[in-house]
Amino acid sequence: MASRLSPLLLLLPFLFLIGPSASHGPSENQNVPHFATETAINNVVQDPSSGRIYLGAVNAVFQLGPALGLEARAETGPRKDSRSCTPPPSACQDTRLMPNLNKLLLVHPANGSLIVCGSRYKGICSLLNLTNVEQQLYYRDSKGERTYVASIEDNVNVVGVMSRYRLKDTDAEFPVFLVGKGYGSLDSTKLISTRILEDRRDWVVFENIVDASAVQTAPFAPKHQHDFRHAFKEGGFVYFLFSRTLDGTDTKNLTYVSRLCESDNNYYSHTELLLHCGPSNRYSKVQAAYVAVPGKELALSLGARPLSKVLFMVASAPDDDSSTGGGDSALCMYPLDSINVALVDIITACYFDLGKIGGKPAVDIPYSSKTAEFCKSKIAKDTLETNKCGADFLPSPLASKPEFPLMGELVEVKKGLLTAVVVAVENDNTIAFLGNDQGEVHKAHLSSSPDVYGQIPGDMPGGRVNKNLFFDLSQDHLYVTTERKITRVPVQTCNLETNCQSCVALRDPYCGWCVLEGRCTRRSECRRAEEKNGWLWSPNQQCVKILSFSPPNLSCHKTQKVEINIPSLPVISAADRLLCVFHHFHSEGSRSETGQVTCSLPDPANIPATPQDQVKIFVNETVELATKDFKFYNCSATVRKAENTPCMSCVSSPWGCQWNTRDFTCSDMDDTPDVIKQRQGQQCPSFENPDPVLIPVGYKTTISFEGNNMGQYQGRAFTVGTDLVRGMEHVVAYDGHFYSFNAIEFSYDKSQETTVVFYVKDKETGKKIDSTLNGRTAAS
Repeated sequence: MASRLSPLLLLLPFLFLIGPSASHGPSENQNVPHFATETAINNVVQDPSSGRIYLGAVNAVFQLGPALGLEARAETGPRKDSRSCTPPPSACQDTRLMPNLNKLLLVHPANGSLIVCGSRYKGICSLLNLTNVEQQLYYRDSKGERTYVASIEDNVNVVGVMSRYRLKDTDAEFPVFLVGKGYGSLDSTKLISTRILEDRRDWVVFENIVDASAVQTAPFAPKHQHDFRHAFKEGGFVYFLFSRTLDGTDTKNLTYVSRLCESDNNYYSHTELLLHCGPSNRYSKVQAAYVAVPGKELALSLGARPLSKVLFMVASAPDDDSSTGGGDSALCMYPLDSINVALVDIITACYFDLGKIGGKPAVDIPYSSKTAEFCKSKIAKDTLETNKCGADFLPSPLASKPEFPLMGELVEVKKGLLTAVVVAVENDNTIAFLGNDQGEVHKAHLSSSPDVYGQIPGDMPGGRVNKNLFFDLSQDHLYVTTERKITRVPVQTCNLETNCQSCVALRDPYCGWCVLEGRCTRRSECRRAEEKNGWLWSPNQQCVKILSFSPPNLSCHKTQKVEINIPSLPVISAADRLLCVFHHFHSEGSRSETGQVTCSLPDPANIPATPQDQVKIFVNETVELATKDFKFYNCSATVRKAENTPCMSCVSSPWGCQWNTRDFTCSDMDDTPDVIKQRQGQQCPSFENPDPVLIPVGYKTTISFEGNNMGQYQGRAFTVGTDLVRGMEHVVAYDGHFYSFNAIEFSYDKSQETTVVFYVKDKETGKKIDSTLNGRTAAS
């Protein structure tokens, strides 16, 4: 099927958040504004003009300001009702006080009203004033079945979307709202309905004005078990997202998106497309959805056109439900273009190819008993072009068969049940906020390699996150609703990080290190972000770093300038001042044309006692750009690290050290004669081949040995000693070929073999030359 573009699938971890319980009323915590209710919150909407928030809760509607301060409250229940009551309630018997659940909440901006539909009196609706919900603009409970909109069943979900209706053959147009509703045994039988918002002709407010027998809940809905989760408009179409079963023989929930033309007053164009999410459609039950234009990178990876919208859907395994908790869930993404192409393929297959795609049956007709008669006659090729929204002579409504879904691909699998999704774009990067059934909101950077990088901070305990997850008008804050509480939290907390390392460790697409200001910010908050390396994006995990020094190190007895290689250094303007700091020594830095920074080093007297210190580069006195250890070395100290082999220790050190053969010292390299230069260890004096190797215990023995590289020591006198017998040294004799001395008389309580290490000293200076001469004591 040409239209099956694989959406991207993201599975998220299942985490727990424990916090204090909420109290009623606006929050006293100014950092995290919230508002709590006494009863469960069912729906939440926002007025896109004023930014006001409306909570549809059990028995009440709350009007809140953008900061979640209470502005007004309308009581909607409890009401005297019964399941069998047909309004008006005054005519009903056996009534009792029953809670009124909010089933649908819609902003009607054209006349400044809020559409409120509840669970009482067969699901009738009212209109409240947007600026003051305590003022009821319209309410009638005596108009009969034609005004039953929602459902009295607690577990039947209702969705709606504002639209406009044009009367046939006239220019008259007026606002309506379309409703999608699952099956309730005592509800209206309409699966999809179009509701008027004013009295016109013979219609009354909230009446269904489209009498389309094709899309009814009865008699087919009881076996399909529709569960509507989202409705939206785009490009002249109205879309509904829901799950249902195939028929009464299979109870597995499958997710469908249906589409009809907004101008279709008869629902002839209603067509359903099966959506697959995960391998073998593991995540087949939709929980929530959001439609948005993705960032450029994500759009490219999905194959979506620039600025075209994508359906972001969270779904669960069919046996998992947000009311029970637990289970696996996923985020799937479907370009709306791909959905539309697949829907057209289904329609085209029915009208032109006997319902087949690639020779296989691809079209179903779920709400008709005449299953053997549809898609049987070919229609002229121009019929679809002239009847894009269907016609009464065309079969409808259509659906894709299970073998022809829009497919999904698995990206990552974790545990958790997602219940809400909303998407933002920051600098062409796509960020999803995903609520779960534990009151948490995860943050995911959506790209070709999705990354769940964090969790929204804040106090949001209290059960699952409501599917109505949305931003404030500036998109700087997110409104998160749990069972009895709504909280406004920032979408990012870049400013809490105080250094570049912690800033980039966030991996947050909102954040980056503003180099010349020394702050973790959004790109828009960094004045010189557009300059090269002026703002380092957090997900790139890079900070300004000193790559190398020239020279790489320096003797603590010398002073000079050092060139510092910083490839990622930002643009330094004439107004900026570079500062180099070595311990307590400050010097002004200069930048060369090649991008290197040159700094003066401290005088030897100011070099710290510790021969290693950090070099820090600042800009404009206070903003630290980079830091790195710079080593000041002391050649004489290298000998102390290996006193038994001073010459070898000196010339093999990584520093520029030389061994002075006249005074037996290690010093900085210079032009002094009679020295052994760095890396010339083969020229160092050494002693070897003692004879005898075994030294008898209890006897004095003459030991002879060979000397290497001793030419520069001709005429000097030496002594030999060992740490086994401290304070006793013997003069070394030399016969022109071998060195020798009378060994110490060793004695031990136990007869055992012991290794003896002899050292050789210059007799005049008392300095060690070499301690590599080894022997062993042996029992007599």
